[in-house]
Amino acid sequence: MKITKISLAILILICAIGIASAATIPDIKVADGFKDMGDGSYTNDADNIDIDMMDEKDIKDLKGAFENDSDVKYTATPGKLNNTYNFTDGVNKLTGVNELVKINDKEYIIEFTVDSIENDVPLDKLYDALEEFNKLNNLEPIDPSTLDN
Repeated sequence: MKITKISLAILILICAIGIASAATIPDIKVADGFKDMGDGSYTNDADNIDIDMMDEKDIKDLKGAFENDSDVKYTATPGKLNNTYNFTDGVNKLTGVNELVKINDKEYIIEFTVDSIENDVPLDKLYDALEEFNKLNNLEPIDPSTLDN
């Protein structure tokens, strides 16, 4: 009898953990070639593009992802699409594009990056991936100045 109760409790705990972790990152569709790395991260080894979804738990100051910070060698400039930004991260040696989106009334920063801070990074490939991602998930970048923090 005790084993049955313990087994039932463990089964309920496993289901509860699965539901809680599934609620953290919304269901997202990615283009063919991207592999789900978990926790809102995806990678495409063929194109060397990574996608990361982050919310206020990951980045305390979401607005900071769209602003320059010389202390950490981070530069951000308006991108080629409305409400998107090009950035370089000198500390982590990344170049990318990012955007702010709202999914289920929650703000997320979506970053598309390559491991390089060289000038020859093909930003058009990153923008193509971003546009496909937005199309698949019916997302529209929003203005980061709308953030409270």
